[in-house]
Amino acid sequence: MTVPGTLWHPGMLLTPDRLLATDDQDGIALVSFTTQTSWTQAVVFPEAYPAVPSGVTTEIQSGAGPTARWDSRAISITASGFTLFCYVTDAASATATWSNVPVFWRATY
Repeated sequence: MTVPGTLWHPGMLLTPDRLLATDDQDGIALVSFTTQTSWTQAVVFPEAYPAVPSGVTTEIQSGAGPTARWDSRAISITASGFTLFCYVTDAASATATWSNVPVFWRATY
């Protein structure tokens, strides 16, 4: 997770951490399932935002056989988390089984 952004107040000191501060949070969800064509998994932000973040991106961090024709996205985004939705992109593809496949996510407020 990155250093959270801070609203500027008179008298605040300018520090390297404040110069690099953002309100982005990120992490990795490990996804496991058996014989599925789609999968959802709840992800909770390390720190809740004051409101719904402007966007959440996801990326499957593997190209191994069972993940080759799959994609992911964030759905049902709230201030405290989102639902990770993983799905097969080819209607003719058979079901797959995943075991601890890392899916990276980043939320931007």
